[in-house]
Amino acid sequence: MNKYLRSIVLFTISALLFQSCTEENDGKKIIVNHQILQKCNQAIQEAVVIDHISPPVAARRYFFASVAAYEALVPFYPQYKSTANQFKALSNFPKIDTSAGYCLDLAAVTAHTSVSAKLVYNTDSISALRNSIFDQYKSKLNSGTFKRSIEWGEKVAEHILKWAKTDSFAYYRGVDDYLYSNKPGDYQSTAPDNAPPVEPNWSKIRTCLVPNLNTIKIKDPEPFSTDKNSRFYTIAKQVFDQVKNQDSAQYLSTAKYWDDSPNSSEHIGHIEIRKFKISPAGHWLAQFTHVANQQKYKLIEIADGYLRASAVMHDAFIICWNTKYRTNYIRPQTAIRQLWDSTWLSPIQTPPFPEYPSGHSVVSGSVSTVLQNYFGSFAYTDSSEYEFGLGARRFNNFIEAANQACISRLYGGIHFIDAIENGQKMGADLAQYHLSHLVTSTSKIVKK
Repeated sequence: MNKYLRSIVLFTISALLFQSCTEENDGKKIIVNHQILQKCNQAIQEAVVIDHISPPVAARRYFFASVAAYEALVPFYPQYKSTANQFKALSNFPKIDTSAGYCLDLAAVTAHTSVSAKLVYNTDSISALRNSIFDQYKSKLNSGTFKRSIEWGEKVAEHILKWAKTDSFAYYRGVDDYLYSNKPGDYQSTAPDNAPPVEPNWSKIRTCLVPNLNTIKIKDPEPFSTDKNSRFYTIAKQVFDQVKNQDSAQYLSTAKYWDDSPNSSEHIGHIEIRKFKISPAGHWLAQFTHVANQQKYKLIEIADGYLRASAVMHDAFIICWNTKYRTNYIRPQTAIRQLWDSTWLSPIQTPPFPEYPSGHSVVSGSVSTVLQNYFGSFAYTDSSEYEFGLGARRFNNFIEAANQACISRLYGGIHFIDAIENGQKMGADLAQYHLSHLVTSTSKIVKK
């Protein structure tokens, strides 16, 4: 177990021990710790970081695990509605007798960890958390409640995993049907890795809520041109000038803070070092965690938040990747090398996939709009990047954080302004669709 993993596991277990509380509801529904799903989210985040997988794959992992935790709780809350028959191809869950004694957070943890452990490669953090919770709860609960809670969580997880297997991930993942084009303005691999394009078939993965890939659309990118009077020349020059003239203390630190590329690397001479980083979905779920803890949300509210946030981000990556590979647009690094400086490198590593639109902008625009419209506007401190040496930042609300995340792609030299602004709009439009069509809390229906 590496140093990073040990620190997370120890923090998780110690935090669990000191944050425990007991709440009984009619002697049948028991909640030991309302904050337990934050620990589950932290454990799967650890696996994502260690696995070095792509941002879309990370978002898929968070999504299915979050649905499992939410659905394990829904039968016990009449004011909340199941996502069955709302999410595509998700059938009704098994019936449960809620009059028997259950520990709700144990059921939710069982469902979440059972699903997440099947979706990740490195299961150490998830297994460590699950085992510690089971050991502690066994001494707090009678044997019947303990057993029933775990069995229910496993039933929900089994239902989710069967559903997950039908989303085409296993069929299309690893199938490389991308052919590079020599047409001016088309995407080319970028230094220093010149890695192959990431997830060229991601648009074939099933969305969870939007009916089809044309439900949310943006205009196509600006046509490539070397003409100094063209708009493309102007937006390319904007990136070049921004990076050349920017104050690194103010701008580059922001680019690095929002880099969120868990499969990136650093090159020192001939040595390549794989870097530990959080993913965009992980970063945003961690921000919701800060607000949930600050506002003292209950277990079901936290599960609802993780569900909604992960669902809209899962759809965001799919519709974004569809546009990326359809437009197959050139990266700033390639354009700048052609137009001004043949040795130019972006300040943060250019990701290996087409440019338009900015994935982080689509994702940030979507999840910030969902969270702020559904839960409200709260100032909070985001410390999710602290363990990666990037400090903490204070935001007045989710939208302000998203605005910074989006513009960071210009500071990092990896996106043109159109990809940022149109990407954020695409995300916001997707969020409105989710807010209008996904019903979870029946007392909190949000209309467009």
